[in-house]
Amino acid sequence: MSFHALRVGASGMQAALVRQSISANNVANLQTTAFKATLARQTDVKGGGTRVASTPLDDRQGPIEMATNAFDLAIDGPGLLRVRTPEGIRYTRAGVFGLDAQGELVTPQGYHLDPPVRMAAGAVSFEVATDGTVRALDANGNAAVAGQIALVNFDNVQGLTIEGRNLYAASLASGLPRGGAPGSPGFGRLRTGALEGSNVDLAEETVAQIRDLHAFKINARTVRTADQMLGTLLDLRR
Repeated sequence: MSFHALRVGASGMQAALVRQSISANNVANLQTTAFKATLARQTDVKGGGTRVASTPLDDRQGPIEMATNAFDLAIDGPGLLRVRTPEGIRYTRAGVFGLDAQGELVTPQGYHLDPPVRMAAGAVSFEVATDGTVRALDANGNAAVAGQIALVNFDNVQGLTIEGRNLYAASLASGLPRGGAPGSPGFGRLRTGALEGSNVDLAEETVAQIRDLHAFKINARTVRTADQMLGTLLDLRR
């Protein structure tokens, strides 16, 4: 019985540490553009303790905030942008963009939108029509078509693989991407000159960290008691 209690208590401590680590990472990204918090889903181990079984994305919308960069954009509603990386197509909600030497929209890492959007020479800002058509604007307000932005969505957004750098990869859990125009059914609108903020709820994370700290202490007490009982049994056998 004491060995069983040790195993159960140790599993509770481990699960609490995992949840604390996830929460700490969420809080660290409180100011990260379009960051999606990670959730911790826990399950029992058939009477043998507990473990964190999955860590899905919290896909709730973050706040839309005004941006200082004229080429930034936010997705207001469901959907992700496609970008081309050395590892292949990846997905993001962080619309932090600049222009490369050819005038194409790129992320801070130099990744291009897919399909590409190329601004005409002299463009100082851009606008996006309801169907995703992008028009580059020069200093005099003259417009030229620069490309078209399409969004993608997944049957299970929470199943996307988190890769860091605000990038996600499709997985078996997420399913295949399906495209759509901004503002169409199942897809959000694009807002230029704005960015989506992090969806981390600091109050929720603070409560979770306090709860997990207490859970760790209680399970540590279980382990300590079981260890003492084992010590007593060993003493009795001598």
